[in-house]
Amino acid sequence: MLKTIKMHIPTTLWGLATLLVVSPVSAEASTNTLVKPAFTFDQLWDFQNAFWDSFLYPANVKQTQGNTTTVFTPDVQGRVDITRTFDGDELNREYIYGLFSDPESVSLAGIPIAYHITQFLANDNITSATTVVTFNSTTFGVVIPITIDTWIEFSPEGKIASYDATFRWFGYLLDFILKSVATKTNGTSEQAVAYVSDVLAKHVCASSEKYCKGENQQYENSDSCYETLTKKKRFGQPHELGRDTLLCRSIHEHMVKYRPEVHCMHIGPTGGGYCVDDMTYQETVLQKYFTHSWIPYGYGEDKNIWLAN
Repeated sequence: MLKTIKMHIPTTLWGLATLLVVSPVSAEASTNTLVKPAFTFDQLWDFQNAFWDSFLYPANVKQTQGNTTTVFTPDVQGRVDITRTFDGDELNREYIYGLFSDPESVSLAGIPIAYHITQFLANDNITSATTVVTFNSTTFGVVIPITIDTWIEFSPEGKIASYDATFRWFGYLLDFILKSVATKTNGTSEQAVAYVSDVLAKHVCASSEKYCKGENQQYENSDSCYETLTKKKRFGQPHELGRDTLLCRSIHEHMVKYRPEVHCMHIGPTGGGYCVDDMTYQETVLQKYFTHSWIPYGYGEDKNIWLAN
């Protein structure tokens, strides 16, 4: 009988009837949508592209300046798999934009010059995307594509309230850079690591000497800094840019000039709570950090092991 009736009901009315039948099941989800902003697919697509537009050099330089942002909420939460978590607008602007905004600075990736979104899903106020970003690694003389997977939650104003980013194939990328260095220097892989270590350590120590003065001083002198970074700290594996490594300190060196009182300790011997070996693999995977669920419409919040509360 149901099938016979369905054949005589117009498609639009049948869809409405179906929604009315299932509405009691999704009542809780519908209630939750009132709490979060609900954007259209087109709006979320525009938000995603606006972020990447602001990420490219030289547009990213603007985001490192001033005390306000056009991208993040004041209490934004961010996590990058190869580094750590970053709280607040100021720190995220320094990290997300400051890290890639100086073509003259020494870094593995360099500056972003183009992007292509290759995968994209969006619902409610959340986007999930895969983006291939082209970087000009001015330090090592190579142009490299880097694949970045992102989950982004947007505020009612269209700003980024939280994000979770993964650098896909980063181990492969680091290996590619080291092999490129080995080829250019006509050396072995071990010699390439030594060469890159020398370049990074000297740059970190130069920044430490320039910006980390007085109470912010971390090393007795440049020689002790270089000795610490090349002899007492390991170079680091691809997943250790947030551990007690030279690679981690080379990341935070880019932020020292913005707030020496905050970032000098991160490039110092102790690591300042950022370049430290303080979490096991299990603790990293099970870390309760985010305050909002990454599942649209409030689903799964009662079983989400990443939620802090």
